[in-house]
Parts: sequence; C-alpha cells; structure tokens
Amino acid sequence: MKRGFSLIEVLVGLSVLALFTLALLAFTQGTLAANNVARTQARLGEELKDAAGYLADTLQEARLLLNSQASLSLNGKACALPACLAVLVPEDGGACALRAYRLEARRDVPDLYKSPDPWADKNAAVLQEYRLSGLSCGSATSFTASGFPLLDLVDPGISPFALVSSPRPGVDVALRLKARSGSRVVYAPGPGAVYTLRVYPRNLP
Repeated sequence: MKRGFSLIEVLVGLSVLALFTLALLAFTQGTLAANNVARTQARLGEELKDAAGYLADTLQEARLLLNSQASLSLNGKACALPACLAVLVPEDGGACALRAYRLEARRDVPDLYKSPDPWADKNAAVLQEYRLSGLSCGSATSFTASGFPLLDLVDPGISPFALVSSPRPGVDVALRLKARSGSRVVYAPGPGAVYTLRVYPRNLP
C-alpha cells in the first residue's frame, strides 16, 4: 500500500520552495539593478566624452579668452570662473563669435530642454552653451545671447573651468555626471573621479 505525504512534509516542502523562490527573486532583482547601473554609467560616460570632445574642438579655435580680461556679464548675470567660461572664436569675413559655457542649476533650465526628473532638478546642473555671431574680435565685457543645454546631469560639486598660463595660455575643463538608477546614485567617470582635459587654443595672438 502506497503511503502519501503527510501534512507536515507538504508544509516543509512548500517552505523550502518559498525560500528558494525568494532567493532566486532577490538574485534576479540584484542582477537587474546592477545591469541598470552599468547601463546608466555607460550612457553617462558616452554623453560626457561627446560633450568634452565638442568643448575641446571649440576651445581650440578660440581667438580670445574673455575670462582673462575684465569682469564679464552674460544676459545680465556675471560670467566668472570657475562656473562660466567665455571665448571668442573666428568667423568668416574677419568677425568673431561668442561661445560661452555656464553651469546652471537644472531646476532653472526650461522643461523644453530636459527630461522630467525631480531628483536631478534638485541634485544636478546643466552646462549651457551661449552663442552670438557677428562680433568684433576685440575684448568686450557684456553679452546677451541665447542659451542651449550642452550637457545635462552635471555634478554641481565640480568646478568646471580654470585658465592656465604655463607652458602657454589654455583652459582646464573638469566634469563629472551624476544620475539616479533605482535607489543608487551613479557617477561618470566614477565616484570620486573627474573627467579632465587641458585645451590650448591655436588662434591666440
């Protein structure tokens, strides 16, 4: 005569199965969270490198580093190092164009130019690019120009710009991005690390 499982054996079996299922679920959730963090960091890294390459190309063309001159005003607000950098780059016909870069709180950037992210609005900044064409190539101290986001999710704790004078005039750029992935804050290039580059303009007199 065949003997079936007792109630206690069935309950023990179900308990073991439940524990195994919970462990598998926790492992799966941990793996998915780690993958999301890795994807977020890779995306931020690509955006950072693209923006840094664009900045380097623009600053190499600079004919005048305006921040080395008198105090600057951009749209009625001071444009001062280390949060704001302004240069003049040559245009066709002997004129120059303004290229100014200012780190601004993300919450102050119009919604048209950013994806909705309340956490980022409180904890990140946007590097804005301001452009103005048809200028004299001499020094100037006040500009009114339209701004557009160049790089979102910038860590506001980093000072982005500094002028260097040795071995020749140039610009140091330092950037780090931050975003939230689930319950974790992700940094690019990494926590405590900063993406840096030094640019020597080719067209300085």
